[in-house]
Amino acid sequence: MSGYIVNLADEDALRRYVEFGVYGTLMKRPDYPSWSVAAELTLADYLTMRPGDLIFFFRERTIYGVGRLVSLQRGSPTAALANYPGASFPHAHPPDDRTTLLYRQHREEDMRWVVFFRPDPVFFRHGLDMDEVLQGDIRHVVRGLRVFEKRSFIQVEDEEAQVMVDLLLRRNASTVENVWQASEHVFPDQSAFYHAQVSARNAELGAYQIDIDTLLAHYVRDGSVAHEALLQAWLAHALTVRAPGVTAIFGAWDYVANQVSASPQKPVMYMDRIDLFGYTTRRLSASFPPTIMRYKAIELKKDLISDVNVINQMLKYVDWLAHTRAGGDYSMVDAYLVASGYTPEVVDYACDVGVRDYITPYRPYHKQQWSQLTLVRYIPTSSIPAVRLELAPLTRMCRFF
Repeated sequence: MSGYIVNLADEDALRRYVEFGVYGTLMKRPDYPSWSVAAELTLADYLTMRPGDLIFFFRERTIYGVGRLVSLQRGSPTAALANYPGASFPHAHPPDDRTTLLYRQHREEDMRWVVFFRPDPVFFRHGLDMDEVLQGDIRHVVRGLRVFEKRSFIQVEDEEAQVMVDLLLRRNASTVENVWQASEHVFPDQSAFYHAQVSARNAELGAYQIDIDTLLAHYVRDGSVAHEALLQAWLAHALTVRAPGVTAIFGAWDYVANQVSASPQKPVMYMDRIDLFGYTTRRLSASFPPTIMRYKAIELKKDLISDVNVINQMLKYVDWLAHTRAGGDYSMVDAYLVASGYTPEVVDYACDVGVRDYITPYRPYHKQQWSQLTLVRYIPTSSIPAVRLELAPLTRMCRFF
């Protein structure tokens, strides 16, 4: 039950999105023949959205909720769609026939991708001041809201989403108990009617799928992908839908997030960010929610890696996750580098330093060694999928391959 906090500029946008159960980021058409890095990372965010995830809206320090993402394509593992066929390509233009848009708005900016949601249980007019969430974070799980700056929206983990849900429901308890008698305390909801209209008008929604493979194929140059952020968007999508060739290397992730901060609290512009972060869970008891079993981190480089500092950067993230998420237990952390290749010096360096000796942080104490760094090479293809992945060839034996 991860969630997304969406930043809105005005109250009219809040009312409109909530009433119709749809949201899309307004984007300016690029002046050059490709997306900016920010736009490609926004696409990566959309590609991690799954049916069942929660959505909150943020305006003037206030958080409103709560909605739950739905897929208008039956059985689809992702929630986002292109607003019109081909919208993911930078210089696509909205069609002259505006009825073919999944959602129409009257701004000069272009809405390329959309997600649909329904209230769950309702969207409350009475929101939460962000300080109420931060002060109510007694379990120290609110991370995304603390670094929510200069972003259209940000993803938050299951526990953080639950904190906001609990506070919203408690604040609006009387409305929840008497929702039909307290309609003035909730936003109007026509989402079911609007979603049915969209589905009926666009009976074949396959044309509205976000075709990340075809988009990525346009940026293959000399054996590598020209845009690193686009490669990241492709991998975020592959992890979200659990593409077989990807899960064979990285495992099946239950949570996938793009650009997650991995720094002590400081101005956001100076923070380090893990390219792709996630975790795997297992339901060990029918009576309790799934348990997090392993934390995952991926760093991507579009070119050949020849600088050993990339290894140091990855290991910094390993240390960060081990101490801030896994309670000092390195065995819960898996780390991956993805690049078009590695020089022999980088591979040798990874073999030498890509280990951590530690003492188990619980009794009985005993010495352990972490060696879960994996080097992965991506290879562009002339077919779909646009790239394939393989374990990088080694120049000498390493314990962790």
